[in-house]
Amino acid sequence: MLLPLFVIILIFLGYRFFMADTVDKDEMVVVEKGRFEYYVVSMGELEAHESKDIMIPDVLLNRTVRIRQIAINDLVREGTEVKKGDYVATLDPSEVEEHLKSTQETLDMLYANLENAKMDSSLNLTDARDAIRRSHDNVLDAEVKVEQSVYESKAVQRQAAIELEMARRQMEQKKRNYQQQKRKNELSVRRIEDNIRQEEQQMETLQQLKRDLVIKAPSGGVVVYVREWDGEKKKVGDMVSRWDPRIALLPDLSTILSVTYVKEIDVNEIHEGMAVKITIDAFPEEEFNGVVRTVANIGQEIEGQFLNGFKVEIEVNPNGFDLLPGMTSTNRFIIQAIDNQLMIPRDVVFVEENEQVVYKKTPLGIVRQEVKIEGENEKMVRVTEGLSEGDKILKHPPQ
Repeated sequence: MLLPLFVIILIFLGYRFFMADTVDKDEMVVVEKGRFEYYVVSMGELEAHESKDIMIPDVLLNRTVRIRQIAINDLVREGTEVKKGDYVATLDPSEVEEHLKSTQETLDMLYANLENAKMDSSLNLTDARDAIRRSHDNVLDAEVKVEQSVYESKAVQRQAAIELEMARRQMEQKKRNYQQQKRKNELSVRRIEDNIRQEEQQMETLQQLKRDLVIKAPSGGVVVYVREWDGEKKKVGDMVSRWDPRIALLPDLSTILSVTYVKEIDVNEIHEGMAVKITIDAFPEEEFNGVVRTVANIGQEIEGQFLNGFKVEIEVNPNGFDLLPGMTSTNRFIIQAIDNQLMIPRDVVFVEENEQVVYKKTPLGIVRQEVKIEGENEKMVRVTEGLSEGDKILKHPPQ
């Protein structure tokens, strides 16, 4: 009776030993001992700490220019290296040309009005001067009558004196009328001339704007596109205006930042001077060091996540690599680091019957091992009981 039981046990142990040996190495992980890090992860984008804006022409910022916005017709490729004065972009001239045409038509009309006003003024003043001469002649006639009435009756003398006084008053009135007409004509001409000067100035401004629609680099650097309010980069066909004047950027690449938004549930763990580990999509095999420069005091909604986030700026050590604005980064904020800790991947820990377990390979086969976990991050868990360094753990429960 004992012999068959002994044989069964041997067969069972042999089966388990056989199964243990048949486990593929790719299906196992090894318990590691090292530095365990608690961290918060967020996605970000690289930006230059300082940059020089490539702006619309200064003329377009002038409120006297009646152009609200203007389209980008052409723009050099992002990442193009330029020197000061090199070509960067062209703005659409069509609206400027329409305003030039309209202003020229207004000027032509004003020139004609000015000529007519001067002619009318000349005619009006000629008539007024003629009226003064006639009234002067009337005064002379009245004076002669007064002289001749000396030998007439008192009534005739009084009538002659009255007529002389009336003639003199009429002449003074004609002189006043002349001065009023002259001032009126001068004011009318001056108004037209003022309008002409304004339109001529507008014409010069528009002509200057048309010349300035070819945008040149204000300094040397690498061209980086500007992001719109919706997160999209400004491109050919987009509009610029005095309210949104930036066309592109020339970043100062001496200091590169990773700008990210940390969820409000994690932001209390983040502080200035904190160490950050950074990976950049353009260099997937590299890890860069960073330090938190600033943490925003006011949160805002994180686009597409319906969560509040706080803007965090991280200064990145490029470590000899050409890091450019616009590159995507993954930022790991190191909350705490503990040395000499046992670690395994999160995926190899399973919950069975309210216990955290792993499947460990032993010389006698695969065994179910309860473990105690104290802390985890995005990839690993920290094991405080149940495993030893070098233990081999299955990635999946045995079939």
